Amino acid sequence: MSTPAPRSHRRPRVPAHRAAAPREPIDWAKVGRRLVRRRARGMTHPEAAAALEDAELQQHMVRDHEDIAGDDRGPAEVAEWARIVQLLADSGGVYDPDSDAVVQDELAADAEHERARQLEDERSLQEEKAEAARRAALAPDVLRHALLRTLLRTGLLDGLSEDERGAIDRLPEADPAAALAVNALLARAHEAGQGSRPGAAS
Repeated sequence: MSTPAPRSHRRPRVPAHRAAAPREPIDWAKVGRRLVRRRARGMTHPEAAAALEDAELQQHMVRDHEDIAGDDRGPAEVAEWARIVQLLADSGGVYDPDSDAVVQDELAADAEHERARQLEDERSLQEEKAEAARRAALAPDVLRHALLRTLLRTGLLDGLSEDERGAIDRLPEADPAAALAVNALLARAHEAGQGSRPGAAS
């Protein structure tokens, strides 16, 4: 198997619409390690050792380039090649990421992190929905309609004076929380009155 071609020093271009607001910063060290593992699959110890020498040479050549001297990817690739070389020296055979305990532990940790992120996103979404529902319930028009409907059910609507109707009309706008409380109080009072009537179920 031939030694892999030298890697490009340019980072892959990211579409502008995704680069503008990434969910998380790109972990270039992890990118480098994963690239090494893909290239190393099926390599023998001598082949991996040659690839390590190539990576070390490249890292030495770019260390004076300010634009990439601080890039975590290069050192991470060198370290990963060195780890794989040592692994093959101990175990023999060819490299297989699927049987590499370090790789599998990292994949398991990534999967757990992704599950936790999804749960957090779901929790945030539920909170947003609950807040939207709460705001909708406190909307003046919704509260006004609820009050009028409760007053109609209790039989009080037709007996309201003009001033009382005006108060009912203004309350949802002036104090939504108070309007909600009054509506609940009227509903409970009506239910209690219904339950205390003769012949009501005990």
